[in-house]
Amino acid sequence: MSRSPYILDRRRFLAGLGLTAGSLCLPSLPGRRAFAQAADPKRVIFFITPHGTVPGRWHMRQPGQDNQEYDYSLSGLGESQFSEILRPLHRHRDNLLIVDGLARMVTFGEEYRVAELGFSGDINRHHIAQAHLLTNTWAFQGASTARGGAHSIDQEIGNAIGQPGRWNSRVYGFNHQHAYNYVGANQPAPREQNAQAAFNDILGLAPEPSEPGEPSREDLIRAARVSALDMAGEEFATVLPKLSSADREKLERHRALVSDLEAGLNLSAPIGCDPSFSSQGHIIDQFSRITTMALACDLTRVATIVTQDIPGSEFGLNPGVDMHQDIAHNSDENGGSTEGIEGMVNYNRVYAEHFAYLLDQLDSVQEGNGTLLDNTAVVWISELATGGHDISRVPNVIAGGGGGYFRPGRYVHYPQTAVPVAFGGQAQVGPAHERLYVNLMHSVGMTDRSFFGLDQVEMGGQTISLRDPLPRLT
Repeated sequence: MSRSPYILDRRRFLAGLGLTAGSLCLPSLPGRRAFAQAADPKRVIFFITPHGTVPGRWHMRQPGQDNQEYDYSLSGLGESQFSEILRPLHRHRDNLLIVDGLARMVTFGEEYRVAELGFSGDINRHHIAQAHLLTNTWAFQGASTARGGAHSIDQEIGNAIGQPGRWNSRVYGFNHQHAYNYVGANQPAPREQNAQAAFNDILGLAPEPSEPGEPSREDLIRAARVSALDMAGEEFATVLPKLSSADREKLERHRALVSDLEAGLNLSAPIGCDPSFSSQGHIIDQFSRITTMALACDLTRVATIVTQDIPGSEFGLNPGVDMHQDIAHNSDENGGSTEGIEGMVNYNRVYAEHFAYLLDQLDSVQEGNGTLLDNTAVVWISELATGGHDISRVPNVIAGGGGGYFRPGRYVHYPQTAVPVAFGGQAQVGPAHERLYVNLMHSVGMTDRSFFGLDQVEMGGQTISLRDPLPRLT
């Protein structure tokens, strides 16, 4: 009988997924020394939350130094010394760069073009800030709204460091009105907001039609996958006695990751059953686990998690209270309501808890002399600075070492200067947030790049450069 082309060879399946002992960098395993010398790959994750923050309850500035550029170590700070919003990240303080003072300059520039120079377009800051967040270029202006005007930074980096036979970049989660990730002008990147489908997607397990009575490709892969996970356990047991103590510890941790994957995704059932995805934990955390697995198995090196706009019940709002209108728009520290400010603080703290969970997952995967987190730059950003639509002093947290490029464990503060903006006013702004993406490109080896998207914006006769990496981050 001829073999079906859809039946997987279990050893090839495991090796391709990175789950076999033979696919690990274990120097003491015979035949693996050459592979072990290869450098650990570098990765980037974008973690996007909506509505901005409450700056006074987010930042951790040094008193009396608002007009100075400085940084200081986080390692000696106690949990109570972290801001209310960032406190859940305290356990990861040595892996954090908290970046305070950047401004969304392309958004300021687009607003100026429309309001002062007469260009036609939408300048709702929610819309244009979402369009600009990852693209750094003028928005694609539609009939009544704005969307990304070019491909986004995740695509740029993914296309540069993606590997043959792997995904260049994946996008998981939700829209906050509009997309953030684009493959071209007004062309949102594929995005999956169902965790089970995201798992299928990253492994290439999308179902295909089959003839009546014939097992579908998905059925065959499901059966092969359960058998493959059983085989992984057998191979670990065979290889373990041959390893040095250091490699044995690494293999044990890798085996634990496989076990977690089995348990979390309900893939340990006997051959022949129909395994189903377990929705254990919050949807944001499910995407964090899937993203960690995808990066650990080198199925992609760039991912975006667009978080759910979490319901009020998760952070103490009474039924009927609208997060956008009642909370975000009333969270200004100089005139907002107590309910709005406290609600926004609680809202952001819940996101910090989910971000910390993602860092936990990445830091649990041993890689070389460190962990997956050490070789990843995890960037927590929001389209706005505040619920009142400010776009200066936008919140930024970079976690991980970016493969040794970033120097984490610090709080970095940039001073503000006055620039002319739309409607005849001025704004106090720091360096352009857009320059952070130059740092990210350099962190993965794209050192020939000095800007991404626009290289400058002009407002009121003043030219603001978007070139060159930001100082103090390395």
